[in-house]
Parts: sequence; structure tokens; C-alpha cells
Amino acid sequence: MPWRIPLVAAMALAFVSLALISGVAYIVVLAGATGTAERLLVDRAARVVDAQVDLVRSRLDPVSEQLELIASLAAAGRIDIESPVDMREALAVMMARVPAVSAAGFATLDLKLHRAVREPDGQIHRDTISLIDTPRGLERFRELQTSQHTFWGALFWSESAQQPVVNVRTPVRRIDNAFIGGLIATVAVGDLSYLIGDPTHGGDGRYFILVGRDKVLAHRRLINPRGLGLSEERSLPTIKEVDDPVLAKIWDTPVRSQQIDRALGNLGHVVEVNGRRWVFVYRELRRFGPDPWLVGQYFPIEDATSDLDRLTNGAIVGAATLAVAALLALIMGLSMARSIRTITSAAESIEHLKFDEPFHRRSRLREIDDAGHSLDKARGALKWFGAYVPHRLVFRLMELGESAVASRRRDVTVMFTDIVGFTPQAEDLPEQETADMLNHHFALLGACIESEHGVIDKYIGDCVMAVWGGLFKMEDHADHAVKAALDMARVIHEDNALRVAAGQLPVRLRVGIHSGPVVVGNIGAPGRVNYTVVGDTVNVAQRFEQLGKEFMAETDEVIVLVSGDTIAAMKHPEALGTLPTPELRHMKGRDEPEQVYRLI
Repeated sequence: MPWRIPLVAAMALAFVSLALISGVAYIVVLAGATGTAERLLVDRAARVVDAQVDLVRSRLDPVSEQLELIASLAAAGRIDIESPVDMREALAVMMARVPAVSAAGFATLDLKLHRAVREPDGQIHRDTISLIDTPRGLERFRELQTSQHTFWGALFWSESAQQPVVNVRTPVRRIDNAFIGGLIATVAVGDLSYLIGDPTHGGDGRYFILVGRDKVLAHRRLINPRGLGLSEERSLPTIKEVDDPVLAKIWDTPVRSQQIDRALGNLGHVVEVNGRRWVFVYRELRRFGPDPWLVGQYFPIEDATSDLDRLTNGAIVGAATLAVAALLALIMGLSMARSIRTITSAAESIEHLKFDEPFHRRSRLREIDDAGHSLDKARGALKWFGAYVPHRLVFRLMELGESAVASRRRDVTVMFTDIVGFTPQAEDLPEQETADMLNHHFALLGACIESEHGVIDKYIGDCVMAVWGGLFKMEDHADHAVKAALDMARVIHEDNALRVAAGQLPVRLRVGIHSGPVVVGNIGAPGRVNYTVVGDTVNVAQRFEQLGKEFMAETDEVIVLVSGDTIAAMKHPEALGTLPTPELRHMKGRDEPEQVYRLI
């Protein structure tokens, strides 16, 4: 048997070791103060670059994503480009989702511009104008005709918005690459000064966004741009015009320091202004127009050294606290040793699955006494975890006892889903991408199932089996299952739009639903069972999903096949509107043909 030491001795050894390690670490920290300062600079640079760039992208990226989504829907015929009403409504919906867009329009081949414009009161006005009457708009439309991708135009001043704006343009092309129109969105960027400012940062730090090397797009001075003389001819001020003496010196000869330069790398540099050194950190963005954007912040170099001073003071206080804590811990260890042995004995009982006898012994230490009571109470609950996996089932067992899972005959609705062509698709993907794709897919379907009170029975590869009315009696189980399938079609369609915009293949899904009697209960060997449903209803539901291969066209994203028995079991079939004419198909193991309704 390996050697063992008493708890008190172990605690003493641990605290002595911790004290020695802390002391050595403290000495190393003090000796390497310069290296610590470098790391603090790097951390500051990373925070600025990551936080501010992410904020800018979160503001502007959805604009191009939404335009590309509308373009893809229009190209696929899901939006009628011949209908000005439909196009204006689609643009209005996009503007409601993306507040940064002040105006959006769809330019047609006959030089009409169907627009949605955000009014000062927030209302969205819809109209149609002629591009011939707007020379600048006609010029942008000509540029769209020769473009293959979404692009951002140059910044310009909007007199109506009293701030700089930028155009985002997306060509709309059919699958044969024929140009059928163009989408244009006007994005207000004047509020970027609010967006990237950090209200929690004190001292002399400042934030900025430059266009090129000397035009200022975002800065504290631009929160109120009055007095800067901005106009259509002069949309942005220069670094010399924003009343910021430090920013005006950003491109002066840097103060060279091997240590600081190594810490910053290509994220910034240091300049000296009036005898004080300032650290500039920034990152270049090139996607939002022809001229690059420089997003960054500057702060006095003392900010980094002050953090080091606080670290030193904290180390001293920590050493004193550690010494006191070690003394108290040794005293408490004597009192805790006996009580902990009781908890250890309980843990060993649980390890060997011995739940028949209570193991709790009273302790004068309240937390340990409470832990003993909790372990004793957990004994009954843990008894079931070895046999049942679903948590909701275990909670039901704890509430109602073993009668909750007794096998019984019950009418349910069963759903099977399957990803079309998943196996060859997965063979071309790395393992992690395949796992991420499946996890994301199951999360989408699981949300639809659970929102309609269904229970996921199992996952089979890329397939999902779900049941309504199995665990809990449900009178309208068919209605909920059908509603979940329709929700799946919607979320798959929305997710596919994002996948296509990201250059990924869309997911195609088959769904089969059937209702009927099953046996519900524990299925399996003693000590390891599964609470599930069995019966011909399950088999028929899976065959309905497989039958989708015959009905599904190459262009279909989702197909939902529902049996006549499910339609008959619905309490409110009128919610589906006018049902399609069912087809009759013979199923394996069935004498009579089944009615097949295609809902999608």
C-alpha cells in the first residue's frame, strides 16, 4: 500500500510548499519587472485590438450579410424582383434588423430604384425613384453591373443625416451569372465615436478610427462635430483638426525601445509629446471601403507601470495573508480530520454503489454536517443514475417513484429526421468540422422539438428520433409534432441562407412523422436500461422519413412527410390550412396502403 500521511501534516506541507513557491515567484516577478511591463503592454494592445475591432465589425458586418442574404433570395426567386412592393418590404425588414442602415434600395435594369428610407422619427418610408434623376446613384449602379461581389464604397457626407455615411453594394445575379439588379445600402458611421469609446477607462487614454493615415472617422471630438466645417466637399477632419495634440503626433518619429518594440510588435508604437511618452495600439481594417481604416487607442506608458506597482503591493499583502491563512488552516485541520474521514467513507460507499444503508454521522462543523446530510439524501437519487440517462426521467422517478416508468401502451407521435447526403459530405470535412456541424444541426432541431414539448429519444448518426406523448400523456401530440417539423423547415431555411453566405453547402433534411400505439417503458438488461418507445409505429415513422427520397427534388431544402394517421390524430388540423391531396403508398409490413401527406 502506498505511504500515507495525516491530513494535518499534508496541510502543513502544502502551505509550506505554497509559501516557498510564492516567495520564489515573488522574487522572479520583481527581478523581471521589465518583462512584466512588456506583458502588460501586450495585454493592453490585445484588449484594444480585439474589443474595438470586434465592435466595429459587429456594427457593420451584418449590413453586408443581410444584403447578400436578400441577393441570394432574389437570385433564387424567393423574392419577386418584379414586384416593387415585395422588394421594398424585404429591404424594410432588413433595416429593422440592422439599425446602422439609414437607407436601402434595389436598382433594376430599367433604372428604377425601389427604396426603404429611415425617417428621423425612426419610421421607414418606402418609395420608388428613377436613377436617371440621381447621377451619383446611376454611377453606382453602373459599377454594380461589372462587380461579382459585395463591396463598400468611399465615405461621403450626408447632409440629411449630418454625419459621414458609406454605401454597401451587392450585385444580384442569377445562377448563370446574368446581372438582374443591384442592392445598395447607406450606412451611417458617425456614431462609431460612441461605439468604440470605453466609458470605464479613466486617465488620459483616447480612442480613434482613422481613414488612411490622417482622416479621422471616430474620436471624442466627433461625438459633436459642430465647428469642424464638415460638408459634402470635406466629409472628415484631419488629425490636426480634432484638437488632440497627442493624436496629431501619431506619425512622428517613434521612440525606440527594444523591449517595448518587442512587446508591441506590429500592433503599435510609442511617441513622445511634450516630454511624455504615449503608447499607440491599433489594427488595420481593409474591408469597409477603398481606403484602409486604422482602429486603435493610445494611453500613457505610466498606465502599464502602475499595474506593475499594484502587483508588487499585492504580492506583499498576499505573503502576509498566506502566513496567517497557513496558521488558521493547521488549527482547522485538526478539527476537520475526523469529520472528513466520515465524508471519505461515504464517498467510498458511493464508489462501490452501496446505497442500502445510510452512512451519515453528525459533525460539529456545519458545512461538513450539511454535506453528510446531502450525501445521504443523494443516495436515493444516485441509485437511478446507473440505469437512466435522461435527467427529466430521473426527476420524474424521484417525484413519482418506479411507477413512473412502468411499461404501458400509449398513443404517441414519432418523428425521424435525416440529413440528405451527410455521409459523403462528412468524408470531405475534417473531424472537428463534422462534429461542429452536427452539434449545430442537432441544437437547431432540438430547440424546435423541445419548444413543442417533444422528447429526443436518441441520436443515430446524423438522424434524430423524437417522441411526443411518451414520457407524459399528451392529447395533442400530433399537433405539436407537426408544428415542430414546420419550425424545423423554417430554421433550416434561415440557417442555410447563412451557410450559403459563408460559402458552405446548405443542409438538406428529410422528416417523417407517424402516429399510433407504442409500448412505452424500460427496455434493456437489468442494471442498464433505456426508457424508450417500441412498436410498429416507430418503424412506420422511419419508413416515412426514408420515403422522402422518392418525393424530394434536387432543389428542395426540407421535405416533411406526414401519415394520414397523424393528420387524423391532430386536434386542430385546420391550422395547416388546405391540405394537399395525399398519395397512397404501400409500406413494408402493412397490408393496406398508407396515406402520405407532403406538408413541405
